[in-house]
Amino acid sequence: MEAFNQPSAAGLKRAGQCPRSKQFTLPVFILFLLLPAFLLAQSPKIPIYLEVTMYKVNQGKTDAYLNLVKNYGQRIHQAMVRDNKILGWYFYEVVLSPVTTGSYDFVGVKVTTGFSDMIDNSLSLKEYYAKIKGPKDPAFEQIASQLQEYRVPVKKEIFIYRAGLDPKTPVSKYVQVDYMKPLPGKRDEYVKMEAQVFYPIHQERIKIGALTDWALYEKFLPFALQSEYDFVTANFFDNPHSIIDPKYEEAFNNIPNNIDFIRLSGQIDQTRALVRSDIWKLVLYTDK
Repeated sequence: MEAFNQPSAAGLKRAGQCPRSKQFTLPVFILFLLLPAFLLAQSPKIPIYLEVTMYKVNQGKTDAYLNLVKNYGQRIHQAMVRDNKILGWYFYEVVLSPVTTGSYDFVGVKVTTGFSDMIDNSLSLKEYYAKIKGPKDPAFEQIASQLQEYRVPVKKEIFIYRAGLDPKTPVSKYVQVDYMKPLPGKRDEYVKMEAQVFYPIHQERIKIGALTDWALYEKFLPFALQSEYDFVTANFFDNPHSIIDPKYEEAFNNIPNNIDFIRLSGQIDQTRALVRSDIWKLVLYTDK
């Protein structure tokens, strides 16, 4: 039943960005495909966590798995939201990803302020299933057994929400997830670049319709000295055309007293590495 609990994405509810302009070279475009504005918006006093779980569906079981998540997983999380147990739950299909080893087909994101519930929530899941269970619904143990048959959890990570433009933005259809790794000794400089340089650019991109919102998350657990990435940016959009026309140049030109765009791209490239980028499509969700 963990699959129902592990899907989550409160933080993954916003943003969308990708770069492109005929005046710039492809490396510059790729660079700006995943630039979120950073800690400009202060993190909330009460930490908000994202429990992100990736799943690989067994061959021929996709439809059965989705039906199970829709009929029971979504209902369980709806009850949790009503009881203020969690802030939201989001279930995505992975449309594009460069990952080959340990690949994943679906991602569940749960947003919560209750850290302990992310470590051990099996009892609460069973408890909430009892609340939504109808006379003809199967037992909790049967659903848990079916989940084990239909899919395999690939990875579970916990993130802390760090920044975002507008939490009231409606849930977007797509999200581009960019995995970022600050270069050694460059974490603070990277944060400064995001906050002071790219924050206004993303604001302008939202105004001209290139994206709907964005958010920044810092990986909290599991911890590793040589982690593949330390930050994730979520770039939200409703129109896939935003991927090929992110309107970075137009947004930049709308900002008074801007500085050279090419020079900026080189500066940000000296503070962090873009590890990879996924495109996810929203399948199911529930939030306030």
